[in-house]
Parts: sequence; C-alpha cells; structure tokens
Amino acid sequence: MQKTLIINGSPRIDGDTATLIKRLKAELYGEVVEISAFRSRIAPCVDCRSCITSRKCAVRDDMDLIYADDFGSAIIASPVYYMTLPGQMLSLMSRFQLYHEQMNEKKIPVGIRPKKAGLILTAGGKGNEDGAMHHIRVFFRMLNAHGFEKHKVLSAKTDTLPAAQDKTAHAGISALAAWLNENPQEKGSE
Repeated sequence: MQKTLIINGSPRIDGDTATLIKRLKAELYGEVVEISAFRSRIAPCVDCRSCITSRKCAVRDDMDLIYADDFGSAIIASPVYYMTLPGQMLSLMSRFQLYHEQMNEKKIPVGIRPKKAGLILTAGGKGNEDGAMHHIRVFFRMLNAHGFEKHKVLSAKTDTLPAAQDKTAHAGISALAAWLNENPQEKGSE
C-alpha cells in the first residue's frame, strides 16, 4: 500500500498551508502520515555526536517516524517566512545530521530507499521562496526523495489571495496528487 509522509511547517492549524495539505490529502491514495514541525515531539540536533560513533541518533522522539523510512513519497508543505522556512522546520531538518554524517563524512551508504518528493509553499507579499530552496534540496537529498522540482505548488500572494481561493494552486495540488498516486508496479502488471 502507498504511504505518503507530509511534513507540515506551518504553526497555523487552519492557515493557507493547512488548506492545501487538506486538499492534497483528499486526493491521495493510501496512508498519509502528517508530521507538524510545530506540534510534533521532535527535538533539534544537540550535537551529542552519537551519530559519529554509533551511526544512530541518541534522541528518541517522533523523528523515529521519519527515520523508519517506510513511505514511498515525501512532501514538504510550509509557509515561507523571511525568505526561508520557519525555524521549527529548520530545527526538524537539523536531525538529518545523522544521515549527513554517514553519507558525507564517513562515506557510508545509508540505504534510504528512493521515493517521490513534492513541495507545497505558501507566502505573502512577493513570495520570495528562493531562499528556502537550499534547505528544501538538502532535506529531500537526505530522504533520497526526487522530483519536487517538477512537482511543486506555490501559493505566493496569500496576503491578497488566500490559498483557499488560489485556483492555480488547487490545479497544482491535483497534478501533484496524480503524480504521487501513479504506481509504476501496477502499470507494469496490467
């Protein structure tokens, strides 16, 4: 069965990001696990260096759901604050130090299975999502998730056009869901 992980980077329960996540979830097949960067129990990396010696993170919390690597798709859905991702998202991402240490410093294959990646960003004003892209690329590289460049949804003027009324974003959500719902194994067995 298909399983999708959505990392929600918004502090707002009923905001623009939540609106687009809800729409995506309604169109996805299979199980969807949503982790809130603001409400989950995920501590930041504390540089304890356990990942250097044991190849494991010493902190036991909701990050274990991500480390389990039992999903076929990963989505980042987040607002853009001050031209980047919110601090809580960056804090969550700091826990990928475990993978970074193994892949880049020790040259040890981590064995993370490949998966599809999708991106949903909301922003007011002029958007300015470019500053967030570095962190997003690193996040997806650590998860061995690919394809978000062609499968991203941007609702960039939410101060004047709420995501609930953004027809272009809605069309993008439908296209993202259709791509995530594709199952090449099923197509091959037809």
